[in-house]
Amino acid sequence: MSNFNIVDNADTRFNTLKKGFNLRWPDGNGGADYIYICNSAQAVTDAANDALAKGCRITVRSGGHCYEGFVANKLAADGDQPLAIIDLSEMKGMLYDEEGTVTSPYDPSVGYKFSLSTGNQNWDGYNSLYKGANRTIPGGSCYSVGAGGHITGGGYGLLSRLHGLTVDWLSAVDILVPNSSGTALVAKHVSLNSTGSDRDLFIACRGAGGGNFGIVLNYYFKELPAAPQTAYLLTLTYPWSSFASQAQFDNFMRAYWQWFEDNDANWNSNDPSLANGGLFTLLKVQHRATGDIKLAIQYTGMDGTVGGAQDAPFIDFVNTMNKAAGFTPTVSEEAGWRGPMTQAFRDAHRLQDPVRDARLMDWLYVTQTLNGSGENQRGKYKSAYQKGQFGPQELDTLWRRLNDTQETRLTQMLVQFDSYGGCINTNDETRNPTSVYQRSSLIKSQFQVYWTNAGDDRFYIDWMRTFYSEYFADCGGKPYENQTYEGCYINYPDVDMKYTDEAGTMIDPQWLALYYGDKAAMLQATKAAVDSTNIFHFELSIPVAK
Repeated sequence: MSNFNIVDNADTRFNTLKKGFNLRWPDGNGGADYIYICNSAQAVTDAANDALAKGCRITVRSGGHCYEGFVANKLAADGDQPLAIIDLSEMKGMLYDEEGTVTSPYDPSVGYKFSLSTGNQNWDGYNSLYKGANRTIPGGSCYSVGAGGHITGGGYGLLSRLHGLTVDWLSAVDILVPNSSGTALVAKHVSLNSTGSDRDLFIACRGAGGGNFGIVLNYYFKELPAAPQTAYLLTLTYPWSSFASQAQFDNFMRAYWQWFEDNDANWNSNDPSLANGGLFTLLKVQHRATGDIKLAIQYTGMDGTVGGAQDAPFIDFVNTMNKAAGFTPTVSEEAGWRGPMTQAFRDAHRLQDPVRDARLMDWLYVTQTLNGSGENQRGKYKSAYQKGQFGPQELDTLWRRLNDTQETRLTQMLVQFDSYGGCINTNDETRNPTSVYQRSSLIKSQFQVYWTNAGDDRFYIDWMRTFYSEYFADCGGKPYENQTYEGCYINYPDVDMKYTDEAGTMIDPQWLALYYGDKAAMLQATKAAVDSTNIFHFELSIPVAK
């Protein structure tokens, strides 16, 4: 007997469950007609096939954090076809056996140490892996993001410089895909040991986003990295008012990229005073109306502890940034602090010593401290991978547009420059192939703006579009592959990347390459082989044909 529940417009939960984290969606077309709530693999199978039999287009939801309307929105090209959301958020749990006896119900011939159900949220996974096996995954920090979308998009987070991407560790998946006639979904277990299109399908699940090829039910890992024991957490505030000139600000920003350029090759050095893979940084260059510039730093040594000689990279990074800034920052108690600080607070909390002023914490509690997803509101997001140094155009745009004292409406706007590289860039794509082509960058940027009133949508969306196109004006308005940039992150999807005009009528022939680079042709071939009738489609889905 299936354990799915259908929520429709007769249910008081309907209007709530049509929505996800970004309250811009569904848009004005009314959104989904049905939401199928599932708590088991069989329930997902039965629910999807029930929806297909009713003539619905199906979309898939795990944590509900899709930045665009891929799950919630109907498509004009689909006409009056009803929309059904297959909700996997209640399909949770982890299996673990150190002897590697965990198997798939669809192929019991291969054993694994771990399996994670697709409905697990990030915090569920961290908590279960730590308590059950003293392991972790190098995934994201937002606690409520679901594994179903996060892992398939790459799985990147605060331990990625130390351990790579989550997909680099992924060994197999259970996935529902269309049958030969494209009329229903069937389950299969795929891995690198699979052959033909099944092997290609598994590689596609390692970084090509969710909802393109099928519905992932479970993730399998033959091994996962040991969880760190302790870590430093240090959050520093650099007031806009302390930067006397753009040249001073430019020096600060360039020092950020330069430190990783100079030190990234030593991410796993045998010398503990050089090994810096456990350093992860989030430089939050906020609009002045939002607050001051923030630099949040998580640091653990190669052995998962801190102290002694292995603190040297952490100390050096902090000292380098402060020297480049030309003034002493304020130590903030909370990584999520937002808004201006009083001068009295700054004076009382000036950084004196990186180690003494950092919070020495159990790693699990650092993860909990940094796991905020924020409130459900309206948002627009963009992204970029950065290989090279900041140029004059980018720095001028940051200084001019974010240090603007006249614009007071941008109270939740920032560009967050996350550290990248380290172990990520060492993955052997020949022996351990994934769908992530960005393996040369040192920084990964997230452009974010949030607001609450639907009537303000046009202002915030237009502002972000203009800001982003100005920022990348020297390379065509987008971070196309060149000496400095390496495209965009599919887990920060942005429909603007697909088009060359704001109306969305002219398709950019390079949009697939922005997300997938030289992997794009392989992914299109896999799409044609696995889902030739295009059951799984949305605005940025991989097309069946070129």
